[in-house]
Amino acid sequence: MKDIQEITAEIFASMPLSTRFNNEDAKLIHQHSEILLGLEDALTKGFYDILYDHPATYEILRDQDRSKRESVLRNWWQRTIKSNFDDEYWEWQVFVGLVHIKQKVTNPMMICMWGWIMTTLRAALKEKLSQDELDPLMSSFERLAATIQALTAESFLANYVEAIEGATGFNNKLVNRMVALQIDGMIDNSL
Repeated sequence: MKDIQEITAEIFASMPLSTRFNNEDAKLIHQHSEILLGLEDALTKGFYDILYDHPATYEILRDQDRSKRESVLRNWWQRTIKSNFDDEYWEWQVFVGLVHIKQKVTNPMMICMWGWIMTTLRAALKEKLSQDELDPLMSSFERLAATIQALTAESFLANYVEAIEGATGFNNKLVNRMVALQIDGMIDNSL
């Protein structure tokens, strides 16, 4: 059974270095932290307005206290903006993938809400920053979003498969072989 550190390292190793969030990106976010932290209320309200308005995401959230859910997002936003973006931070994002399995949050839900965050962030920052400041900051957020989405989505998949292996007693090689055979058949049927 792989631990979160191993999963995080494997995911990072698969990502081209030039596409990942980096130290320069972290500096830009820290330089604009006051403005970014000031967007917390609008981001949180808009985020959960969308989730509570959509039937599939509402189904996940309906029995949960909205203020507690909002508190989780607020914590994530604050911790992200103030982060050192160290191993602990990235491993936390991998842990989110594990929590998403339990909460039944799918990768499409997560990716689309990241898209919403990026669009909303760009619109809000456009009113506060010059274009010369906005473009590099948004590029940093795009790399952050891509990095976190890769960590969370792959964690979701890796942990899901590991849970199946644990529940069935199958080993990884057998599961991979069975999946490969099924995929070959699916491809053949699609042609």
